Amino acid sequence: MRKILLTFISMLFVTSLSMGQSGVEINDVNFKFKFSLPADWKERQVEETVKKDAISYSFDKNDGKVAIMVLAFKVNEVKNLNDFIYTLEKDLTLNIPKRDGDYSDFDQGNYDGRSAKYKDTEFTEVIYFYRTKVIDGENFTYLLRFITPTSNFNSSLEVDISKIAGNFAPVLP
Repeated sequence: MRKILLTFISMLFVTSLSMGQSGVEINDVNFKFKFSLPADWKERQVEETVKKDAISYSFDKNDGKVAIMVLAFKVNEVKNLNDFIYTLEKDLTLNIPKRDGDYSDFDQGNYDGRSAKYKDTEFTEVIYFYRTKVIDGENFTYLLRFITPTSNFNSSLEVDISKIAGNFAPVLP
């Protein structure tokens, strides 16, 4: 009976998360994104809002030197990217440090975004902001946030962050 119940509960989850030799794979069908991490990462927490319009994932590297936060939001229309970034940068609960340098823009056709480095005396963060651009369809915004103590941030870590960010993508029709 217990096995049947556990099987049923696991079937109810529409987000698939698998761990193995290759690392952590996330394919969130409700928020339409996929993401993979190397084997030296572990999931810490997943939380979804009661309205089912936002979800948050958090991950830690096994050495404890870097954390990742993924926020995904369902939006009714193509969101203005500047407004989305401004809102999250000013959100006191996220406690994002001041931006350190210029934004870098990217455009992948049905989604685009912007990234930047943020820094204070305690933490250095690299944050990617994404928005989907689906005309007459469901749209999403995403935040991919890498957080590390400033003392651990270096060019090698920056390369690793860039590689991991390259694994994140909206999954759109």
